[in-house]
Amino acid sequence: MQRPTSVTVFGILNIVFAAFGVFGLIASIALFYLPADSHNPVIKLIHENPAYALWLKICIPLGVLSCAALLAAGIGLLYLKPWARILSIAYAIYAIVFGIVGMVINFIVMVQPLLEQARQQPGPEAAGAIGGAIGGTIGGCFGLIYPVLLLIFMTRPKVVAAFRPSAPPQM
Repeated sequence: MQRPTSVTVFGILNIVFAAFGVFGLIASIALFYLPADSHNPVIKLIHENPAYALWLKICIPLGVLSCAALLAAGIGLLYLKPWARILSIAYAIYAIVFGIVGMVINFIVMVQPLLEQARQQPGPEAAGAIGGAIGGTIGGCFGLIYPVLLLIFMTRPKVVAAFRPSAPPQM
């Protein structure tokens, strides 16, 4: 059977998104080292809100594991390894669930305090807080698109068939 194009596309995308994930992890780690007196309300929140700091500290190691899984799955998909399709499905389910949980936690721990802060102080910082809240929510929704598509494509019959072992030649 010929390799489905979607397998190649998702193999490459898995690798690319794993690389982007590493850059995101580096940026998340850097947030902890920025000064607390920054004019950025998110950085202030990290230093002032232990719950948000804890959430980020949980997300970073989970992010390392998910980037590693996504990278391995991407490479495995390019080699048509059956475990790579299963790992891609597992990653997609994890990313959907974690994405939804992350949006809820971010809303409770970050967005609500930022909006409350914006109500108390008008000006550019308030606008930044509101923009960050809206942008984070929209970004969280967009972040679910890839894992949903990955899950859909990895369960399509043509893709499932491409990962089945071929029958040995008849004698």
